This record gives sequence, C-alpha cells and structure tokens, in this order.
Amino acid sequence: MQNAEIARLLTDVADLLEISAGNPFKVRAYRNAARTVADHPDPIAELVSGGEFDLTELPGIGGGIAKEITALVQTGTLPQRQQLVATVPPGLLELLRIPGLGPKRVKLFHDKLKVNSVADLKDALEKGKIAKLGGFGPKLLEKIREGVTGATEAGSAAQGRIVLHEAEQYARAIVEYLKAGGGIDEIDVAGSFRRRKETIGDLDIVVSCAPSKAPSVIQRFGKFGEVTQVASQGDTRSTVRLSSGLQVDLRVVERACFGAAMQYFTGSQAHNIELRKIAQAKKLKLNEYGVFRGEKCVSGRTEQDVYETLGLDWIPPEMRENRGEIALAKEHKLPQLVTREEIRGDLQMHTDASDGKATLAEMVEAAQALGYAYIAITDHSPRMSMAGQTPAELRAQWKHIDALSKRGLRVL
Repeated sequence: MQNAEIARLLTDVADLLEISAGNPFKVRAYRNAARTVADHPDPIAELVSGGEFDLTELPGIGGGIAKEITALVQTGTLPQRQQLVATVPPGLLELLRIPGLGPKRVKLFHDKLKVNSVADLKDALEKGKIAKLGGFGPKLLEKIREGVTGATEAGSAAQGRIVLHEAEQYARAIVEYLKAGGGIDEIDVAGSFRRRKETIGDLDIVVSCAPSKAPSVIQRFGKFGEVTQVASQGDTRSTVRLSSGLQVDLRVVERACFGAAMQYFTGSQAHNIELRKIAQAKKLKLNEYGVFRGEKCVSGRTEQDVYETLGLDWIPPEMRENRGEIALAKEHKLPQLVTREEIRGDLQMHTDASDGKATLAEMVEAAQALGYAYIAITDHSPRMSMAGQTPAELRAQWKHIDALSKRGLRVL
C-alpha cells in the first residue's frame, strides 16, 4: 500500500467526520496525519511492517491514528473509516470525489436536498435545486456538472485520474518489484506518466526480456501485493487493477523492440499518428515492434533509432503532443527543456503563519539548500476562508523577512 492511498483513506475519515458533524479537532488531526503520510519520502507501509518504526515520531500523528495506520497496513482496512462508512449513505463518499465538492458542500446537499448519491446530485442539478441554495455561481455549477457526467460515465467517481506524484509512488513500487524477480533486460514506464502530465489515468509499463522469461514476468506482475483484479493475462501482456482503483498495463517485448515499444506506448496518440504519416511517406511501417521496410525491421532497438529512421531528432516525451514538435525535430530546432537545476526561485509559498506546515526560517533554509536565489512568501490574509494573518501579524512577518533577506537569499 502506497503513501498516497493511506493518505487518501485518512482524508476519507476526516471528510466523513466532517459530514457527520464530528469533533473538529479530530477532523483536523486526520487531515494533518494525511498530509504527513502523503509527504513522507519513504513508504509508510514498509516502515510499519518492519515493526521497529514509531509512527508517533512523525509530526501530526498521535497514538490513536498510529494504531489506525498500523491496522490498515496489516489488514487492508482502516477501522475508523469502516465505522464511519456504516453510519452514512455509501454514495456520499462518491460525491466527495467530484471536483468542486468538499465535505461541507456534500453535507449541505445531503441535509437540504436529501442528495445521497451521484444520481441524486445529477437530478438536483437538472431541476435547478443546487442553484437555488445560493453560493453556487455558473462556473462552479458547470464544474460540478462536468464531474457528475464523468462519474456517471465511469460508473464510479472514484475511478478517476490521480496526480502525477501519486502515480510516481505506484510506478516506482511496481518497477522495483518486477526487477527483483530477475530476468528483465530493460524496464520503463510509458504513457502519460512518462510525458509528465499533471494527472494520470493509468500506468503503462514496458519490459524487454528473453522470450523464455516473458511468462514468469507476466505471472509475477499479477502477484504484486496491491493487485485486486487481473483483468487480462496473455503471453506478452497483462492488465491489472490495484486496490486504489488504478489500472496498470504491462507489455513484454524482445530487446530489439524495446525502443519502438517505448515510443509507441508513450504517445501521445496525436503525436504517433503524425509519425506514422511520415513513415508511410517514406514507404515504411511504424508500430510497437519497430520501423519496417516491407517485412524487414530497420530500427526499433532504441527510441533514437526510431526517430532517426524517420528523419527526426529524438523528441523528449514531455513534448510529444503534436503541437509543432515534429516540425522542429525535422529542422533540428527543438528547444531545450528547463531542468530542475535551472530553477532559480519559488514565488508562491505558504508558511505555518497561515495554512503551511513549515516556519519561515525552515522555508528559507530549504530554499538555500536548493540553491535558490529568491523566494516569495505568500501567506493568506483573514479574507480567505482558510487560516490567515491579521494586519499586525503580516507587518511583523515583513520585518522578519527583511532580516532574513540580509543573509544572501532574496526573500520577498
């Protein structure tokens, strides 16, 4: 179980407590614990399983929540969440997955309109009942309406997209697990994950190995600890669904095809269509197995080989959206991507003076460790709905910032 899933379940408890008018201090405790788990650099489940790690040493996690997390890791269920789910209509959790809806709005719909499911919410929207509640402008109503449509089409609001950094945890865990089984020459994650999109619908993993090793790789993949369903399984491909709801697809290819497979499964679809047009114009055929002239494969070992055969420079995955990158690659004019090392500063940062977790001094220290030249502190004022600073507190913070700015880092 990855940190992202543990954090999501802890957040569910906080949301359900808020919907049922639970103790606000308990709500805040679960939210703080969820943030701590989500931000922790190491897999919490592995630390707990080792038996020697004390969860209460982490900020925001007390003895009660530590026991809950331990039970979750050991049994797969969070006791407090199970108790709460039994006391509220099951459809309310689905409503919480819809963009624009939090526990306060879900509680409002439930109390005022008897909305207990996505279907109920859709009906209330169509009859104009939500708009009559007040506080719901056209843009927010449209956002909720889009969320309801997406949830209805998917069959469940929970089966949506996840943010990139959460997908990173699952991708890393599965890759390390497959590597540990041996017999793999190369392995990488393709799809929108490799293109570094903000949200990920599923994961696409590509493996190259000797044909004799493919069956064992496929079998091991289906036995990954978080797999709850093996949707399909063949000689060279398999699709599973994890306990979080995330779908993961595995393709196993021979080593000579690895580059072509990575290019094909990385996408995007629009980018690949344009590449196939270029191949056809050169009387070639491009697919996940390579670039072919007739029946002969002329390239496919690496992505660079594939692009070179098509008369193009290699295109970084982040650019593969068919937005002019192919023409630039043909003319050797592709721009250089900004690297992490080139980032000079951060202009949107919150401290614990409002809704952040670190002190101003800690933020400055972290920025200096990253080699930043400047940062801007943008804490909230009392006009925002979340915690904010009074005018007097802001003026005091300005003086503190002025003092810190004299230490070499420009603090705005």
